[in-house]
Amino acid sequence: MSEQEEIRLFDKISNGLKESYETLLKRKAALGQDMVIADASGQPVVVPAADLLAKREEKIRETDRK
Repeated sequence: MSEQEEIRLFDKISNGLKESYETLLKRKAALGQDMVIADASGQPVVVPAADLLAKREEKIRETDRK
């Protein structure tokens, strides 16, 4: 496998993971469920999916403005 093929494969995997996370987040937010994430020290934290989705969308909007 060439270097270019590897780069494309890793990009495809990365994009697939991002899409599946976003789908999961949207589904859990719609159902009013929580997500378990890790804080800065690696400890689990339970957060409403709707809050995470709102933060993610705000981050995307900020990135688009730049």
